[in-house]
Parts: sequence; structure tokens; C-alpha cells
Amino acid sequence: MPPTKPALEEQLETAADQTQESQGEIKIEVGDTEITFNYQTKSDNTSKDVIAYTAENEFNLEVGSLIETLSTNFANLLPEGLRTQPISFSNLMVIYSKNKTRTAWLLALDIPLGDDLSFGRLPLVGDSLPDAIAQITIEPSLRLVAASKPFSLKEIRKFNENLPDAIDKLPDPGEGQGKDADISVRKGFSLSGTLGLPDAPNMLPVSSEEGEITPEDPASDSEVTPTNLGIWFNIEKSFGPFFLKQIGFQYGETDNKAELGILFDAALKVSDFTLACDDLTLTIPLDGTLTPSFSLPGVGIEYKSKNLEVAGALLRTQKEKEGITYEEYIGTAIIKFKLSSKGGKAGKAFGVSAIGSYTYYNGEPALFLYAVLDFPIGGPPFFFVTGFALGFGYNRYLKVPSIEKLTEFPLVAQAMGDVGNSELSDSSELITDQLSQLDEYITLSPGSGFVAIGLKFTCFKMVDCFALLTIAFGEGFEMNLLGIASMKIPTPAEDSKNFASIAQVTMLLRARFSLDEGVISIEAQLAADSYILSKDCRLTGGFAVYFWFDGPHAGDFVITLGGYHPAFKKPAHYPTVPRLGFNWQIGDCLSLKGEMYFALCAHAIMAGGLLEASFQLGSLWANFIAEAHFLISWKPYYYDILIQVRISAGLGWLGPVCLGVKLHLWGPEFGGTATFWILFIKVTIEFGDLSSRYPSPIDWATFKASFLPSDTAVCTIAVTQGVVRQLEQANGNPLFIVNAKEFELVTNSVIPTKQASYYAEPLTNGQANTHFGARSMGVSDGDLETTHNIQITRNGTKVNQGEFSFEVATQQIPTGLWGDAKVKNTTSGERLLPPETNEQQFLDNTLSGFRIIPGKPPAPGNTQSIEVTKLQYDIEPTENPYAWKDIPAFSAKSATDASRRNTIKNSIASTSNNRRNQLLQSLGFTPNQDVQLTNSVADAFVIAPQVK
Repeated sequence: MPPTKPALEEQLETAADQTQESQGEIKIEVGDTEITFNYQTKSDNTSKDVIAYTAENEFNLEVGSLIETLSTNFANLLPEGLRTQPISFSNLMVIYSKNKTRTAWLLALDIPLGDDLSFGRLPLVGDSLPDAIAQITIEPSLRLVAASKPFSLKEIRKFNENLPDAIDKLPDPGEGQGKDADISVRKGFSLSGTLGLPDAPNMLPVSSEEGEITPEDPASDSEVTPTNLGIWFNIEKSFGPFFLKQIGFQYGETDNKAELGILFDAALKVSDFTLACDDLTLTIPLDGTLTPSFSLPGVGIEYKSKNLEVAGALLRTQKEKEGITYEEYIGTAIIKFKLSSKGGKAGKAFGVSAIGSYTYYNGEPALFLYAVLDFPIGGPPFFFVTGFALGFGYNRYLKVPSIEKLTEFPLVAQAMGDVGNSELSDSSELITDQLSQLDEYITLSPGSGFVAIGLKFTCFKMVDCFALLTIAFGEGFEMNLLGIASMKIPTPAEDSKNFASIAQVTMLLRARFSLDEGVISIEAQLAADSYILSKDCRLTGGFAVYFWFDGPHAGDFVITLGGYHPAFKKPAHYPTVPRLGFNWQIGDCLSLKGEMYFALCAHAIMAGGLLEASFQLGSLWANFIAEAHFLISWKPYYYDILIQVRISAGLGWLGPVCLGVKLHLWGPEFGGTATFWILFIKVTIEFGDLSSRYPSPIDWATFKASFLPSDTAVCTIAVTQGVVRQLEQANGNPLFIVNAKEFELVTNSVIPTKQASYYAEPLTNGQANTHFGARSMGVSDGDLETTHNIQITRNGTKVNQGEFSFEVATQQIPTGLWGDAKVKNTTSGERLLPPETNEQQFLDNTLSGFRIIPGKPPAPGNTQSIEVTKLQYDIEPTENPYAWKDIPAFSAKSATDASRRNTIKNSIASTSNNRRNQLLQSLGFTPNQDVQLTNSVADAFVIAPQVK
């Protein structure tokens, strides 16, 4: 505890105990500064309060040192720049309050803000104001408040009654406003302030924490944290052409130096022109100089006339990425034209809107631009183009949202805003609504980029559509085709008002191709504004097709319309698809609901639906539900159908009374049960082949014909790396020329493997999954044996295993084929249990083959060292170092084409002492086996070449 705090508390306690009301003087030391307080006390049987305030007009000291006289932990919560910064204070006040349940203190420091601020000193708009407006001044004051406990409005008003006129009052909403129990000053740090304009003191908590944790409690360090200190005053006043929306105070730090900012949200309107300033800031450093500087983060303009409307906004923000601070400029613009009317008809309108951003990050520019033209271009009735969109990004990556957030995507929202026919928003709304979401979808990413191309069109003037193709690369290559189509029936006329359609449908579409995720997908979904017959009858539904060709889910797929079986545990990588159906609330008593779904995945088909009607009038209620769910698996073919209809009703405590039936069918050997509910009676009837509820296993011949390729394609070998050239031999077999350093062979088997060997020598399977069976055949894990055998020969001779290295290759396999069989013995033989609805669909990491690469290459040999001096020159002269020889010029044989062909045939056919054969043998080939040339090659020439 700081040494000055006990002295302060002791003197305040003593002063409080002297009389019920007293006055006096207290002195304490803060560092080298002695502070003199005047105090007033007031006590009764339940509480006592001491209000101490400084007698000096101004003093200079560190804020942290002053707070430490009351609480070290509280002082440590201050931002670094404010805690160590000496600041001049005009007044200092300490309130000490004690009652039977608690002891609390409040510290208030008034910070002078220099000269009064007049409207004429505002940048950009100050010079344009009339003199009467420019001379209006604002006399701001700011106060830093620290409180050990929260204080109620009743307590604050009691303190204000005892404050002298020279001390500004604590925050009070005014007479007749607020309740006595309302919290006026919260625990922690707060900023409060007043303006010269009519207002009450406003307060914004900086770090507040409800509860009664004492400042000395170490837990407060983590529970109370400093934030950007800020407070806004809503003004909403006009001064001639100048409109002042709000003024704010904000604390910040630049290079650990404390600063105070005065922010203005204002606009200047002259005739049809409006100039808006967004967060115009006057920055005052709290270093004793109080030298102000202006900054303007955002500006907006708006112009409206009869035939032309223009609006734009530019926002400058400071951001940080990977420790690098940079400034970014984000802007938007809209231009709207109205053409002259003809023949009493309203003229057409068209417009152009654009959004963009620019920054310079780490020595590289980063920007994007996206523009939309809204104007009827033309085309056939089924594809009438009404606009197009273009965009690109450099050092920017485009993230496309999920389909349910498609309407919020800035590139789609900008195009669907109907620039040509909508009213323009004010500049502040443009900044807030259109620019604030850009960081979420268009991120700064050095080395990345994107392009976007879109079209707006109508189909027979009934369906309004927008399609956008985006290609993003850098962080990953991804293509997206986004679409929105909306239709109203009947279609309202252009000049119609209060028109009610009997149906409205908005369809969202997203097709996606991603190399990083290895997925191709198509999704469609109805938007939330879709309805039929009544706006209370909402339509829902979605469709999705996903295929994974790479990555951890390679080989998986799903096709669904309306979602999945209710008991299906959806894998995390499967899309979420809403039910295809409707939800209709008819009045206050009746509601109707209908749903349908279908899904196809790796091991089963799911389908089903539901129809529900509910009625409630007071204590009388009734409910009707009809539902059906289907589960179908294949090889072995099996189906399971559950249908249920139920009616129930009740009146208060009477009921429920039920009437219903449940039908459960299975096959293909048809069988099932029927269950009836009649009031309180339940009856179950069995029929058909009850044992056929579970299918019989299939035999090997059926399994092989249904699921396996031809015998030659079950196991394959491929050269995946190191191929320099591929030739075809005379017998049709391929001949590979490979780079031995990069050479790699891969073997693959359609049938997963449990054991592997090289000839008779076993090969390790690493961490591969070997727990699987053949479900369709009823073969369990323990009964299935599969072996992957590899043999390598050279000229018919076995190659030593050590010459190669064998690495395990794995893959995913569907449990529908290779899952562990679940068999049940019945009186009619073995039966297969159906797969669980949420069963794992794939077995991961099963052994499918091996990567075969050359073994460890031989270590390089060491050469004999030779002194460099002996290689510099040779002292022995060499006579006749060059043997010159005349090479005679080529002399073609003068003959006809037929004679030249005969010469070629004779030389090709000659195999004795043939230099060609000698050359092939030196390269390791057997000429008679590997290279077979006949004299027919001479006939392959269109014109026989020249020969000797």
C-alpha cells in the first residue's frame, strides 16, 4: 500500500469523526509535489462522507503516481502512456464514503483543454460558414474518474450538493431523470465531460466491473482492463447550413505518448450539395504543450438535382498486419442519371456504383475495384441484360461467404442495390453499411489476386437475376459462380404501389471449385423472404451436391435435397441444407408445417417427409402429425420404411387422447409390423417374413461383378515420377526412360490390404488401418485375409529387396463395401444388420499399395589429391598435338527414288557386323529383342532421303 494512502485515510477518518459537519485542510505528498486539499465532512448514524478538493488552481504530476496513493493495482490498469505522463490538472477531488456495509473512494481529475473551440476553426468546412455560425464556441471540459466501488445516482446527487461552485458536478442526468438506485459511476476508470452547448455531463466507463471486488484484490488485474477511452455527445443541431450530429472525446496513444482527440461528426449543406465530415478529429497531445492538430479520417459528398444525383464517401483507416502498421483508403461512389420523359412516360434512369480500396503494405501496393452499371442493354426476352459488373483485386484475396450469407456479400449487395431506381443514402450510411464489411471478405494478402465478372438480367420480365463469376488465387485457387434469382407472381407493374403478390420466391445459388479443399460443389437455397399465398406462409428449402477429389475427404460425396434423415449425424464437412417445405401461421390458433428431404451418400439413401397441423384455443388444443422416413442401402439391397400418423387432442387437464397408427416395413423379403393407438389402447400386428427384416449376404461372384473392375484392373502399377520419356516397343508394351534419382513407382489395389510381402519376405504396413471386412458378403474383420504381393525382376532374375525402398500408400474406403460385417443368425440363415444412420461412412488410412523408390544410392568415392601447382603448366612439349584429317564432303548417290529405297532396305536388313547393333548393345539393349526394324521402313517415307 502506498505510504501516502494511510495518512490520507487517517486524516479523512479523523476529520469525519470530529463532528457531524466540519471543514478543514489536509496535505499529502505525491512524489516531490505537495498537494493541499480543502475538505468538507458530513456524517450521520448510518454513513459519513468526506469531500476533499484542491486549493490550487493548477498543478502538474504523473497520473499513475497520484492513483497509487489510493491503489497500486488501480494505477497499473491505466494505459502506459497515461500512467507515466505528467499532465497539468486544474482541479483534483477525492470523495471518501463509509457506511455499515462498505468503504469506497472516488477520485476525479479535471483536465484543461486549452482555448475554446469555435466552429470557424474546423478544417474543410470552417471557412465556408457564415460569421455568425463561425463565432459559435464550444467550451469543452474533460474529467478522468477512478472509483473503487460503483456509486448510485442517489449518492452522486448527495455529493453534488456539497461541492463548491468552483468544482464541476459529477454526472447527473438532471432533475426528474433516472432512479436513485441507478449506477451513475461504475467501478473502475471513466471519462466524463461537458460542452459549452446545453447538455448534461456524460460519462462512459473505461474499465468497469460490477460487484464488490476491492481494488487491492489481485484478481482485479485480469477482470478490469483498460480500453480506448471515449465518449460521444449527441448534438443533432443545425447552425445555418452547418449540421453538427455529434461531438466526442477519445483517448489514445501514439508511440506510448498519451493523446486526447476531439471528434466531430458534422456536415455542410449548401443548396443541392452536401459535404459530410466523418470523425473529423482534433488531436491534443497530453505532454504539457497541448498543441492541437487536425485529421480527417472520412469525408462524404452528395449532390442532388432533377436529372443527376451523385454520392460518394472516402474513409481512411489505420490498420496493422503482422506487426506492420499501414494506412488504407476505402471509398464508394454512386452516380445516378434520369433521362428526359417522352410522351407522358417517365424517363429511364440508370446509374453506376463502385467500391474500392487502396493501401501500400510492406513495399507493395494493394488495391481492389468493383463497379456495377445498371442500365438496360438488351437481349432476347428470356435473357434481357439490364446491367453488368466488373472487379479485380491486386494483393487482395477474395473470400466468398456461405450460401445463407450471400445477400450480405459486398459484391452481390452492391449489384442488387438497384442503383438506377433507388434513393441514395447519406454519406455516413454509405461508409457504415457498404465499407465496414469489406475487411471480412476482401482481405489484404500479398501475392494474391482476384477477378469478378457479373451480369444482371431478366427472364420474360418475371424473374430478376444476377450471376457473378469470381476467380481467386494466391492463398489458394478457387472459382465461384454466385447467383440470385427473384420472382413475384403476378409481376407488379413499374408504377404500382401497395401491390400484393400471391407468391414471391428468391433463389440463391453457389457453385464452387477449390483446389485447396479438393471439392466441387453446387448449392441452391431459398431466401428467407420466399412465400406463397400469404406472407405468413414461408417457403424453405435447399439443394447441395458435393464431390471431394482431394484432401482428407477424397472420394467422399453427398447429394441432398432438403437435408438428411433426422437421426443422421452430419459430418463436419457436409453442407447444412434446410428442409424443403413450408411453415404457415394462420391466425393465432392454427399453424401448418410441411417438410421433405432426400440424401444420397456413400453407403445409403435417405428420404422422408412430415406434415403437421396444430390448433390451440385457450386450454383446448389438437395436433396432427403425419411423417415417413426411408433408409435404403445397397449390395446387399435392403430397405427400411417407417410411416406414422398420429392425432392427439386435449382440454386442460383432460387428455391427451390419441388416435394413430405406425407402419414399419422392411425387405426385399417383404415383412413388417403395424401398431395402432386407440384412445389408451396399443395393438401391434406382425405380418410377412419377419426374419427378412435383415438381408442375406451376397456371394463372391455377385460382389465381384457389382463392385470390382476387371481382373487386370484390380491391381495397377504406375510410374509417377522421374519419367524422362516414354516409348512404345514393337510388341506394343511401353518402354520408359527414367531419371534414377527421381524414379518412383506406385502400386495400387482396389481391394484394401491387410498384409503385404515382397516375394515371400513380409513388408511393414506402417500405421495403416487393417481392421475391415466385406460387409456385403457378411465377412467380418477377423475372417477376411487380403495380401498385397510385389515381385520385381531384371532380365527374368529376382531383384534383391534392398535395392528398393517400399513406402506405404493409403486411401479412404467406403464402409458400405469394406466395413466390418454385422451378422445375425436367424432360423432362415445368416442375415446382415443394416448400417446405422449416423455410422462412419469411410474407413481412413487403409493400405492400398506402396510407393517404390530406389534404395540408398552408393556413397561417392574419394579421389586422390593432386597439388594445384602441378596442374598450372606442363614442362614437356607435345609434338603435333592436333591430327588434322580431311573429311570428304557428302556425295549423294545419284539414283531414282526407287533405287534409294532399295539402298535403305538393304542397310536396314543387314544384321551382321552392323554398327547400329553394336551401339544398341553398348547401351544395354538386346537388338534382336528390344529393337526390331524391318526393310518395310523404307516404304514409310513420302520421298526417300539422299543416301550414299
